[in-house]
Amino acid sequence: MPNSLDRLFDDALHRGLFSAASLLVAGPSGIAFERTWGTTRRGGPPVTPETGFDLASLTKPMATASLYLWETAAGRLDLEDPLARFFPRRLLSRSTADIRLRHLLSHSSGLPAYRPYFRELIHAPPETRRERLACCILSEETEAPPGRRSRYSDLGYILLGFILEDCGGRSLDDAASEFFRIAGCRDQLGYRQFPPPERAESVPERARNERDRWVATEQCSWRNRLLQGEVHDENAFCLGGVAGHAGLFGTARSVWLWLARLWRWYRGEGAGAGSLGDGMRRFWTRQTTREDNRWTLGFDTPSDTGSSTGGRFSERTVGHLGFTGTSFWLDLEQEIAVILLTNRVHPSRYDERIRTFRPLVHDSVMAAWNADRPAHARPETAKSPATDGGIFRTSRAEP
Repeated sequence: MPNSLDRLFDDALHRGLFSAASLLVAGPSGIAFERTWGTTRRGGPPVTPETGFDLASLTKPMATASLYLWETAAGRLDLEDPLARFFPRRLLSRSTADIRLRHLLSHSSGLPAYRPYFRELIHAPPETRRERLACCILSEETEAPPGRRSRYSDLGYILLGFILEDCGGRSLDDAASEFFRIAGCRDQLGYRQFPPPERAESVPERARNERDRWVATEQCSWRNRLLQGEVHDENAFCLGGVAGHAGLFGTARSVWLWLARLWRWYRGEGAGAGSLGDGMRRFWTRQTTREDNRWTLGFDTPSDTGSSTGGRFSERTVGHLGFTGTSFWLDLEQEIAVILLTNRVHPSRYDERIRTFRPLVHDSVMAAWNADRPAHARPETAKSPATDGGIFRTSRAEP
């Protein structure tokens, strides 16, 4: 491993960017590097590869987009289906009536990025919150006509989760668990519904040990407790911790197992490689809008400038960021996956130094990765390797 990686993580821990971090690097033949740093919370026990993280918006591609891949490949849903197929027209505004599933998946619906619906929802009976939330989103006026431009939106993915539940006749939690079972990562990946008591001193020792299987996120002023093993996103919390935009918890290895299965389908390998492979290639292709085309169906791609991937990933890269400090990126050209999980919101969401940390990590990893490859095998998009080569948005915009 490059010495620069240890220096980066040790320095980040010393400066308090996060208390916990997990890094996994893999290629087509499997995991090349896996390591953890830090503690589950300040003053807590050490992080291990089995420690779980709040994956936040990684839920969007990992649960929601994966299930749409499955449902469209089976012919049960069509990407051109309009919202009017799934919701009564009386609930739709003039602008949301024209939104189709592909608009929601590619963040081109025109819906706002975020709304703090939880401030009202938390006062409503739990059994009414889902319907209330759907009505609020469907009545929103879009900020641009559907398909005109891309704007990242939690709201679209909340609707996508509701549609999956209604069409499948089961909870999003159950549907995602089935998909993760097929992908071989269910034991380490899934939704969490474990709200701890508000008074930490009243928690039995066994429950405290259970809680420390998960890294802490924010000291939440709204819930008046440190969040650990409990979803950070407030709107998802109001839905019982299960939503289309947030709610998944997992380890770096579980993210890799899921991603590796999709990657195999993309390459036309393994069971289901036919229709799922075709779907995967469609889902990992940038969608064209009139003003930009950064997003694929459910997945992000590197920004032209200032990308969290740094400067060494190729244009054929897909991935996603999570608000809590999580990310994964898969470079389809250089055949490398980098999964970086942190709890950068611990103890406060307002620390955004992760924005400068992520590209440094990715550049160090990619320098080592290409240093070990024959010169003729390195793509032209990869820059010259570093000398220490190694072994192998309060708007809720993701920092």
